[in-house]
Amino acid sequence: MIKKGVRFLKVVIAGYNIEAEEVERLLAQGAPLTPEVIAASYARISRDPRSVAAIRRDAREDVERARRSNERIVFGMGHASIAEHAVFNIDVSGISRLAVEELEHFRLASFTEKSQRYIKLGRDIVVPKEVRAKGSRMERRFRETAGRLQKAYSELYRVLLDRGYDEGIAREDARYAMPLATAAQLGMTVNARELEYMIARLSAHPLSELQKLSGMLYKKAKVIAPSLIRYPDATDYFKNIARAKVDIGAEMRQLMKGAGSNSYVKVEGNVRLLDWTRRGDERIVAAILFSSSNVTMGDALEAAGKMNRAEKVRVIEKAMKGIESHDSVLREFESVHMLFEFIVSASCFAQLKRHRLATIIPQNYDLSLGISVPHSIDGAGAVRILRDAARDASDLYRELVRCCPGAADYILTNAHRRRVLFDVNMREIYHFVRLRSDRHAQWEIREVSGAVALEAKRHFRSASIYLSGKDEFDRKR
Repeated sequence: MIKKGVRFLKVVIAGYNIEAEEVERLLAQGAPLTPEVIAASYARISRDPRSVAAIRRDAREDVERARRSNERIVFGMGHASIAEHAVFNIDVSGISRLAVEELEHFRLASFTEKSQRYIKLGRDIVVPKEVRAKGSRMERRFRETAGRLQKAYSELYRVLLDRGYDEGIAREDARYAMPLATAAQLGMTVNARELEYMIARLSAHPLSELQKLSGMLYKKAKVIAPSLIRYPDATDYFKNIARAKVDIGAEMRQLMKGAGSNSYVKVEGNVRLLDWTRRGDERIVAAILFSSSNVTMGDALEAAGKMNRAEKVRVIEKAMKGIESHDSVLREFESVHMLFEFIVSASCFAQLKRHRLATIIPQNYDLSLGISVPHSIDGAGAVRILRDAARDASDLYRELVRCCPGAADYILTNAHRRRVLFDVNMREIYHFVRLRSDRHAQWEIREVSGAVALEAKRHFRSASIYLSGKDEFDRKR
């Protein structure tokens, strides 16, 4: 006999992704399909005593009422998180590699991109509007230079195969010669709140391609969810960001004239450690003690401070007993941070930018930093091919900087480099190193990851006892 008032756990799948073609078929049959229904239903949970299923049924039967409810709650009352319940799957094609870097900057979306590592690249490129606006001569020069870079890619690919390199390595490393104007495609999953933010930010971007993308995203999304995506225009603040950075950069260059570079703790090659949490092992152990008891954090820090290294390791080992390579370490590891400065190629940055839970702040590409040369290309005696291609791209880049500076990066190669700030907590370091120090990882980011792991082990000796690439971790276990 079930006692009155007793509730039992229940889980209902309220919705899931289906392809747009199937949605169109159902809409043609009169089905009231829109993600706004889910958002409106969940918005009313806090104030409606009925079951969620009943609330959803009402919203589904009266879509216009659901839309009015969304407008009132999301925009009238400011409960913007309601828009996060509406989710879109979006195909994006014909987008440049350069624009992909900006699109995938948004943290709260998911992206799967056509890989230049695993697929032999075609010859499609994006010629930016800024270049086309300078006339047929400049457009022709852009296309001809891109064509020579593509030829260098094909030549490097053949040389690496002839030297006995695996086809995958040949594809992966030959792409260093390809321009950032190379056309890409990706799949994106994003909720309505993040999509609206994305549309507004991209509309203020200096590049015409990204402004166009913003307009296209808005045009497609507003038809499906007009009550959730209502403010696509950039704010004055968004519009000012790019201009302000140009001005600040000019002021900084003026200040640095004649000044020497600051010295930092150099790890190896292109990785510099700038800062880290002091006594990080104590902080992590204290956080574990705090979450495992009812003591204050002050008491936990005092207790951890009295422990020797063996005692700290014992706490960490006990807390992480049974961990496998696919497991995340405890959230307590987020209590310590490391701040790095990297110098990476566009190829490496394409991997790095996916770690969006870290704080990643890139500079513009900088010709003075040179290029990254894959070891395979060096070993095959083909460095000249890559350097000639990069020099060709750099020559046109300098000309584009004078006439249309915002679009100059399009002609740079995947080998060109930039500086990047990488601010990351120890939990994310574990994820980063597990993935990027694995033997299957791209060679350049594997070197970066190895340097990060080295510094983490140096400064957080107890907390890094399980820190390694996936293959090494599995081997040791």
